[in-house]
Amino acid sequence: MTHAKPTVYEAARDGNFIELCDSLIRMSISERCTALETKIQDGDHFATPSIIAAYNGNLNAVKILLRYRADIEARGTVKIGDEVMEGCTPLWTAAAAGHLDVVKLLIERNAEVDSRTSNGSTPLRAATFQGHLDIVRFLVETGADVNARNWFYNTPLMIACWNGHAAIVSYLVAHGADINLQSKEGNNALHEAVLNDRFEIADDLMALGASQLPNNRRLTPLLLASNGCKIEMVEHLIKSPRYTKEQRIEALELLGGTIANDHDAYDIKKAFSYMKRGMEERFQESSRPLLKKCMEPLEVYDYRKESQSLKELDEIERNEHAIHMEGLIIRERILGTDNMELCHPIRYRGAVFADSGNYDLCIGLWLHAMDISHKCSSQEVTEDLGRLCDLFSDMVKKNCPPRQKHIEQVFERVIGAYQMLTEQLQSSNLENKDKEKLLQRKLETVICNALHLIFLFVKVRDIRKKESSGVFGLIQRFLSLNPRTQNGDTLLHLSVWYKTPTDDDFIAKVCKYPCAKITKLIINAGGNVNAVNNEGNTPLHLAVTFKPSSAGGLQELRDILGALLDAGANAELVNKDGKTALEVAETDEFCRILTVKS
Repeated sequence: MTHAKPTVYEAARDGNFIELCDSLIRMSISERCTALETKIQDGDHFATPSIIAAYNGNLNAVKILLRYRADIEARGTVKIGDEVMEGCTPLWTAAAAGHLDVVKLLIERNAEVDSRTSNGSTPLRAATFQGHLDIVRFLVETGADVNARNWFYNTPLMIACWNGHAAIVSYLVAHGADINLQSKEGNNALHEAVLNDRFEIADDLMALGASQLPNNRRLTPLLLASNGCKIEMVEHLIKSPRYTKEQRIEALELLGGTIANDHDAYDIKKAFSYMKRGMEERFQESSRPLLKKCMEPLEVYDYRKESQSLKELDEIERNEHAIHMEGLIIRERILGTDNMELCHPIRYRGAVFADSGNYDLCIGLWLHAMDISHKCSSQEVTEDLGRLCDLFSDMVKKNCPPRQKHIEQVFERVIGAYQMLTEQLQSSNLENKDKEKLLQRKLETVICNALHLIFLFVKVRDIRKKESSGVFGLIQRFLSLNPRTQNGDTLLHLSVWYKTPTDDDFIAKVCKYPCAKITKLIINAGGNVNAVNNEGNTPLHLAVTFKPSSAGGLQELRDILGALLDAGANAELVNKDGKTALEVAETDEFCRILTVKS
């Protein structure tokens, strides 16, 4: 029985030195060139022979491949740990995998010491991430940039701090690593150490004078620990003389306010104890108390004012709701009213209220979180809209419909979100196709949420037997923006089409399409009955594709078709396939209605 000879790639991968030499010797120059340059898909790897040989630490195989002029800067994809990295060179791969002998050989053969992967990672960063101190030393000694940044502006030092490689941290700092450089998020090395509970490294960095500057979310390393409910780290850091009294107080107060509104760390007694410790420190010197900055009371927090003294704070000790609100107010005072870090605890507290049936409180908090997101120009606004549409749908399902004023408030924000995303799309770099697609998807989500809100408004109006001119005016405003999906569908197209998406379970249980009532409402608000989408279909084209399975469905179709035709829908318009609505109709009902109308 004969066995097939391994390919050059397989021999390099497996360290089969003899087979590798034999294969390369027997090849013509062109065959050899192809074998050395071709990338092979091998599980998660997509690499040349030289890259895979370096990955596996096959030193002799790397030597042979280089002797036959394999590209020392070849690029490929390898999996290191759980991460798949693209644009890796043999040197980067060997450094990440921990093969010092291969690294030395490649550097001796003039491999680029600071070659970068697709996300900007250098061999030094790769060795640092994996904790290979010997390779870190060698690369630095041969000229590697100790402050090289990847796409996220992370330096090797930040990575070492995050992963807790204390010896590498010491080495990098001793050899010129800047401890105060900041990443795209504004984090420095101390932030990274705090984030991952690296106590010893944090102490060393502070001893070296690490900056206490805030990151992009206005979080100093100490406040980062408080905001993350890292109790042990906060207690450890505030012992340092490098922090002022006011910094310690704010860290204690922020920790208490966050614990009071955090799902994982929630402990009402502990939350209050940290708030009290902060207050006690404020009044430690009775002649010179450190007073809090007064905040304007907000309706969303029951118009509460934050406690200004120990007496006022003691008065709410047994009032859990008051402590929750106190915590949210503390967070706004310390972090600022336009900080995205505020949103998660606000949403969590709102969700708790929703679970207990306190819908007004939930809606108020979620609207507040959405407004904060909007201030920050965050695309999380679309997720907030989705949460509120889900909530309203669930409320309708439970026969506890939302107030019409709340639907109006959410619709106002739909318009704001649509305008914000439209502006971002228009000003975005058209070469960034991924960003453009993301913005388009979010715009489509906003349009669908607008449609669901109209549906819910009709449901609420039917239940409460009240009209609301406010919502109608908002629908008119939204239609004036000519909102369209990526397929060019208008709200009217979506209201008459049986395939209109209702992906979320809560919405799917309540919002059913097509719907005659919202079709009529949109028409009355100015919806164009003859608007065409990207396929040239009018709302009438989409409406007639519905095949009712019940008498109720048939009547719904009749009402929709009647509304469209009465509003001037042109049955003679053809789509891009040259077909009229009659020619794409799935039932004879449209023909009968046309006959009656004529």
